Amino acid sequence: MNDNFDRVAYKEQAKTVLRHSYWMPFLVCLLASVFGVFGGGGGSSPGSSGSGDSDSGANISTEGWLLIIGIVVAVLIFSFCITTAVYCFVTYPVTVGMYRYFMKHRNMNQTSRFSDLFSVFRKNQYMKVVKVMFQYYIRLFLWSLLFIIPGLIKSYEYYFVPYILAENPDIGMERAFEISKSMSDGHKWHIFVVGLSFLGWTMLGALCCFVGVYFVYPYMQATYAEMYAERRNYALLNGMATEQELCGF
Repeated sequence: MNDNFDRVAYKEQAKTVLRHSYWMPFLVCLLASVFGVFGGGGGSSPGSSGSGDSDSGANISTEGWLLIIGIVVAVLIFSFCITTAVYCFVTYPVTVGMYRYFMKHRNMNQTSRFSDLFSVFRKNQYMKVVKVMFQYYIRLFLWSLLFIIPGLIKSYEYYFVPYILAENPDIGMERAFEISKSMSDGHKWHIFVVGLSFLGWTMLGALCCFVGVYFVYPYMQATYAEMYAERRNYALLNGMATEQELCGF
């Protein structure tokens, strides 16, 4: 099978699927966003001020500065641990559930259910998914420490890991990363361009106080599901994975 990557075909098929049913995917994406699936995040308001002598900083002893630095470092470490826990135990399981929903939804003869969004929280799947997604999170974080480019490259190399887990939560950790690497090999730039192709839609949605962006999300996720389905078929036909590993929907 030729290693084709047809972005236009993915988007056209996504439109066909959404014409069949749009509002349930919209609600799935809307609720997923509540759990931080699409990034987001608020900002703290730094600010503040002080009224005091302008030279008060000069009066702080070395021990005082060390204490301040220690507190800042402790807060940063605590924030990182909390963020990691939220992403791994809540956001990523919901993300995998959302991908499962859209993979089912693309097969219009198969019933996708709203409850698929939380299907990973079953006892026999939850910790397996959390374990792999924790590695996913940590690996991306560590690669990002090597500046932006290595982190971006690895993010697209691991791009299909959540989709693979959506199909088969029992797959081994290293095997999930290995299959994703094979599926994305030679196509990291193409995957990036697929996301970039929605920039105009996203900017248009942002003009309406960002409310319009939520109407674009189903189109984006349906397109990504089509992209994964094509890469999955390619992997199966070329021996990169077995049907037992990628059982399909």
